Amino acid sequence: MAKAHSKTMLAFGDVHIPHQNRRTVEIFCRVAERVRPELIVCLGDLLDCGQFSVHPPTHGMPETNYHEDLRQANVLLDRLQAACGRLVLVEGNHEYRLDRWAAATAEGRGAYSMLAPRMQLAKGRTRFSYVRYGSVDGRYPHYAINSRIIAVHGWSYARHATKNHLQISQGKSVIHGHTHRADASIIQNIWLPGRVIQARSCGCLCNPIPLYGTGRPVEWINAFILGYLGRRSDTLYTIPIMDNRCILPDGTEVAA
Repeated sequence: MAKAHSKTMLAFGDVHIPHQNRRTVEIFCRVAERVRPELIVCLGDLLDCGQFSVHPPTHGMPETNYHEDLRQANVLLDRLQAACGRLVLVEGNHEYRLDRWAAATAEGRGAYSMLAPRMQLAKGRTRFSYVRYGSVDGRYPHYAINSRIIAVHGWSYARHATKNHLQISQGKSVIHGHTHRADASIIQNIWLPGRVIQARSCGCLCNPIPLYGTGRPVEWINAFILGYLGRRSDTLYTIPIMDNRCILPDGTEVAA
């Protein structure tokens, strides 16, 4: 699908295993296997890590085994890695729950290496990068897709979070997760006339109506980002998944 001298990228986020929307995840995997991109980026919160949350559990939310959640996450990453040239996982605030738990408890410090996503999801992988959520060196965690686009989990959850990302990114285009919404903000690059910079949130691949939100409508949407990365410019698309199918820019329909 990509033109000569350009690369194809897929980006997704907020799967929140074990609360994933299984049909939506299957559709994304089928897109990856069809497109076979050079790069796939997970924008964080692949795991929910609810077992390590400081918040009390939601009544009615089924309890799951964290080791089973890890297994499911690795199965998904294995499948995606087989379909792409390079796989990147930008850690989210939910995976970072393990770091907070380890910092707060002796039990956590003892078990950290056996449980931490950054270790258990990266084990044995090549052509794989894991970007940690926290930083001790004063640098802002991110993945540089190229010289023009960066990927982060999310700097804001506000209603206008995507526009905020564009303001914060200081002249770079940025893709992010965290909000579970599928928004875009595109402006003219005043320093390079004729070019634009943009921010996009990738939606989510988890259940679009959380149990704790059934009494209050949310703006979550199942979607992902498809990008064509050229030598001097890039084109990014937000692909919504509706009725258990999505339609790619070339008109191809991919269904569960």
